[in-house]
Amino acid sequence: IGVNIGFVAIRNTKANKAFWLHVHSEIVRTQALDQRVVNNTLYSGMAENDFGLKWDRFPPEIWASSQAYFGPPPANVAVHHANFTLEKAISKDPSLKLDQMAMLARYAAGEDKEELLQFIKDTQVNQSMLDYRDRHFGVRRPGPEWCTLPQDHVARPGGFREKKQKGSKAIAIAASTDAATTATDDATEVSEVLESPSPSAAESPKEA
Repeated sequence: IGVNIGFVAIRNTKANKAFWLHVHSEIVRTQALDQRVVNNTLYSGMAENDFGLKWDRFPPEIWASSQAYFGPPPANVAVHHANFTLEKAISKDPSLKLDQMAMLARYAAGEDKEELLQFIKDTQVNQSMLDYRDRHFGVRRPGPEWCTLPQDHVARPGGFREKKQKGSKAIAIAASTDAATTATDDATEVSEVLESPSPSAAESPKEA
């Protein structure tokens, strides 16, 4: 699931204009990522219900490298959007993405399939990819409910708050530290009692 707005086709309609004006205003208002705002507006049902927008995703022949998480591209891949690299890409240096495009071209031509298949295997266990999917399409997705998804879909609920989770963890850590401190203090007190000299008969407690 999810749409990548790095590659889009848009008709000049009132619905589209209203949709993109909303996206822009939300980005200005919340400073949220543009792609997150787009996905929230589409999958929540707001795009269709409020703006009358009819939308869909491209067929699999238009392939983004982030889709390597799900496996290889179709044999008749027509477009390659190099939106994910295993190494950190520097914006002023397109060499990583150009190399990736050449790799896909060799795969599509049947010249070297192993290179791309290894890229797919590496992508599927790449921590950045796993974290990205969890935050955008998994249990850590913030934002509104995506009502257009099935009830049992992991990405449907949304509402995750990173700061709230961090706050809860901080409270738990603080409570744990307090408990450890109390336990240490108690142990110190016991240690002090055990290590103090035994009282003389005259100093013995009255119960004695």
